[in-house]
Amino acid sequence: MKRLFLIIFVLLNSYDIYSQEFKLSLSINSSKLQGTDKALYQNLQNVLTEFINDRKWTNYNYQTFEKIEANISFNLKEVVGREDFTADLTIQLRRPVYNSTYTTTLLNTQENDFKFKYIEGQPLQFDPTNYTDNLTSTIAFYLYYFLALDGDSFAPNGGSEYFQMCQNILNAAQRSSDAGWQRSFTNQQNRYWMLENYTNSSYSALHQAWYQYHRLGLDMMAGESQAEARNNIILAIENLQKVYREKSNLVALQQFFDAKADEIVNIFKGAPQNEQKRVAEIMKQINPSNTNKYDQITQGQNTGIGLGQPSTTFGK
Repeated sequence: MKRLFLIIFVLLNSYDIYSQEFKLSLSINSSKLQGTDKALYQNLQNVLTEFINDRKWTNYNYQTFEKIEANISFNLKEVVGREDFTADLTIQLRRPVYNSTYTTTLLNTQENDFKFKYIEGQPLQFDPTNYTDNLTSTIAFYLYYFLALDGDSFAPNGGSEYFQMCQNILNAAQRSSDAGWQRSFTNQQNRYWMLENYTNSSYSALHQAWYQYHRLGLDMMAGESQAEARNNIILAIENLQKVYREKSNLVALQQFFDAKADEIVNIFKGAPQNEQKRVAEIMKQINPSNTNKYDQITQGQNTGIGLGQPSTTFGK
């Protein structure tokens, strides 16, 4: 009975947020905690919803179909004194593909042991150039990171202004003791390094790859230019290889692989053999942990993203 109550509580505390720029699902999961203070978590949910909804995050007016789809899940692990929280975050970002019913994942990542303070009844404050608290700065960072990745996928360096906003937030947060903002060499998977990878000129090919893969690749797959689209995706993968040769353990690369490994396999399963061989060879080099997946490219028939399928069924 208790388990059923917790499940119902989690479901009731998952909300779709429709802000100026975002169509965002935000959830609070308290199933790991002893006891459930519904009022406290409901209030946290409400203020986070208002925080995202009530602010205009860009200078642009987004049409309904342009809104950026994302998920942020708080899996609460500990609450001390009703104010100090520890949670694991699950963060996902998606993008529709032109002329198709297919939606591609841009980001699928987790942040563990995220610590934040929330005082019930106190409104959330945020200033990108003046650090206030870890909760608002982290949420804002990810929202601008979403905008940056989405922008890069539609235009060359299209996310630049939003990476700069992330940089402003990061700079202000250097006064925080939270490990996510720090230049740690033992943890190069945090927010600091996520941004560093995209603002370091040594890895500029990341931006080119992001645009080639999505706008010149996936967006062309549903039409008659599938061979050209696949070639552009190969060019994107070769740019990722260049970045890998600069530094192999970048968090930006790992995030790309986490989002795209299965998609790449499905795209090239039905491709000509020379393309299959080239893609499998590169991907096994730059993402060796998924070698077994990439072996599937040269085995069997395509069962995922449909090459040559009508646009209405693309990706089903």
